[in-house]
Amino acid sequence: MFHGVLQLMTLLTLKLVSASLYPIQPIQNTVYYSGQSALTKWIDDGTYPLLTDMGGITIELYCDSDTYLATLARNVTPGAMSCQLDIPRSVVYDGSNFTLRYITNTPYDMIIYSADFRIAVQGDSLPTATHLNASSVTSSSSTTSENLFFQATTTPSSSSGSTPSPSLTNLAIPPLRPGDVGNIDQPSRSRLGNAAGRIDIEKLKFRVVFILWPALLGVTMAL
Repeated sequence: MFHGVLQLMTLLTLKLVSASLYPIQPIQNTVYYSGQSALTKWIDDGTYPLLTDMGGITIELYCDSDTYLATLARNVTPGAMSCQLDIPRSVVYDGSNFTLRYITNTPYDMIIYSADFRIAVQGDSLPTATHLNASSVTSSSSTTSENLFFQATTTPSSSSGSTPSPSLTNLAIPPLRPGDVGNIDQPSRSRLGNAAGRIDIEKLKFRVVFILWPALLGVTMAL
């Protein structure tokens, strides 16, 4: 009787504190994504039972420590020390308190818990439709602004074909003739009286220079 009770207590103690399977991934800062594969790893820490003594492992996903969500793998060989899991999108919501349970019944029933980790819903990590529309509007607005700026800066040059820009030209001033003197800088009617004397003086100078002076030179040379 006493021997049987001792064996039962020993078995219960082993179930609570002893298992060589020690999860090393996920850890507390691990983030998995729903709808994508996730890798879990474990090591053999040398306690009883060893991985070689354990039967196939079932890996289950829990939330809030006790809410069952899904079975991710069955009959996993403990000696593999890793397993690729598929995180179901349908049963996962964004949170940071998910847990994996590694369950086996060989050599006895035992459950090993992973650290709490986070699963991000895939849609949260990708641009939503609203964000895409906002980006499209922003891009369209910036493109329109750029086009307006381009048109504003290039319109004068584009219209230069129909309206030639002024350019510097060489002006040739023909020599004055005797009859052109009175036509230069003609004053208005109200100033004709004041300018009459100045015009007569100009005519006199012209006659002296171009008529009288050559005549005097001719007479002098003839003598």
